[in-house]
Amino acid sequence: MKIALIRHGPTAWNAEGRIQGKRDVPLSEEGRRLFATLHPPPGFEHARGFVSPLGRARETASLLGLANPAIDERLAEHDWGQWEGLTREEILARDGKDAFVRAGSGIDFTPMGGERTADLIARVRAFLMDVARGRDDAVAVTHRGILRSAYAIATGWQMLTPMPDALDLAKALILSLHDTGRATVATLNAPLGRKTGIGNQGTRRSDT
Repeated sequence: MKIALIRHGPTAWNAEGRIQGKRDVPLSEEGRRLFATLHPPPGFEHARGFVSPLGRARETASLLGLANPAIDERLAEHDWGQWEGLTREEILARDGKDAFVRAGSGIDFTPMGGERTADLIARVRAFLMDVARGRDDAVAVTHRGILRSAYAIATGWQMLTPMPDALDLAKALILSLHDTGRATVATLNAPLGRKTGIGNQGTRRSDT
């Protein structure tokens, strides 16, 4: 079976370059306008729905037309601890120019007071394995950290180097989930569907 992973719509903190993590930042008006024009990728319009408990993801799922998606805590964003609400520049100014170096690298990276990346990947892996038992295709509305983790699980990327493929956060990452528990990339950057009769309201996406 396949699962389409979709990042939530833009927020004001995305535009400002602020780390959101588990802070419950709502969609911006721009984000609402954009996702009101979209639906899941073709073939996933009636798939099983899952969503992060955070409001920006739940509102995105509603705008996409997901009917009663199951809320799953494992889809919540990476916990960035004391760095949530700050820009990269603010972190470096407050905690030192080597703040990110001291936080570790690859799957050992741990934001100050936050979640170790290996633990994030473990919860995403557990979610994917549970979804695979359901057989039918699925859609999950979630966060950048979850999409990166899912990509790492599917490709073996250890996050020690730049991402081998460019992940377009305005599109879906589609994985194939196998009976053995193995995940592979089916489609990278799959376009979302566009609702009939609604014009293009494109917007730029931040990486945070």
